Amino acid sequence: MAADPSLRGRLSRQVSVRERLPRDLAWIFGVFMVAGTWAWLSEYGWGIDSGAYWGAWRDGLYDVPPARAGAYLYSPAFAQAIWPFTYLPRAVFVAGVSLATTITLWWLLRPLGWRWWVPLMLCCSFEIATGNVNWVFAVVAALGLRHPWLWAFPALTKVTPCVGPVWFLVRREWRALGVSVGATLGVVLVSAVAAPELWRQWFDFLVSNADRSTSVLGGSLLPAPVIRIPLAVVVVAVGARLGRTWVLPVGMILGSPVFGIGALAVLAGLVRLDAAGRAGTPGPARGRRTDS
Repeated sequence: MAADPSLRGRLSRQVSVRERLPRDLAWIFGVFMVAGTWAWLSEYGWGIDSGAYWGAWRDGLYDVPPARAGAYLYSPAFAQAIWPFTYLPRAVFVAGVSLATTITLWWLLRPLGWRWWVPLMLCCSFEIATGNVNWVFAVVAALGLRHPWLWAFPALTKVTPCVGPVWFLVRREWRALGVSVGATLGVVLVSAVAAPELWRQWFDFLVSNADRSTSVLGGSLLPAPVIRIPLAVVVVAVGARLGRTWVLPVGMILGSPVFGIGALAVLAGLVRLDAAGRAGTPGPARGRRTDS
């Protein structure tokens, strides 16, 4: 018996809507982000975060309090790593960070095809304009299971988004856990030998401003860090038990001490993380234990 042509047409339209709706929503959110970014730029200018990194050495690293323009919040190790580039003119430094952000996010999203990566790049416009380090976090989320040493970066910048070791611990991937922790401690050792006083200043800075994390430092779009950070640990731990790698970028966002809309750029790491799993990448990228 032949199928009803009208029924086939309705089913086809339903499938088409289901396929297009997520992409249409991405376009809508992307346009919203571009508009919001434009409004932000009109008040604060381009590169508010990358400009703070550039200017960190021009005064004391931790002289500017949090939530003030030019405040540097990360460890001395990050400041030491970018120090040679701070001799560039500010405009060149900021433009370089934005260019690196754009290229990296495009690389992360490219497996989806242009119909997806174009609107998703628009969704990342705020990250490109501000020059934060969330784009690097996206790379860590995508590659950190195969290259555990990458988790040193979030540990030495925003600290609490470093959820990779939680994954390794729960899954008993001892070698990966050792590499991630060892790489972090190795960088700390070298940095502290070079400038021990800066590390004391950073710890004092964190302690003296810890009570501001629920107000000035905490974003208003999510609960306070005192709730989000333990939640991030729980989410990653449960995901590790179930082999759900998507919890890594989600946990990094939840665990961020300062949440802004630009942090959603970390989700770009999901594409390469998922692509590696579907391609049969060996090891933990597929959510499989490698050590017992």
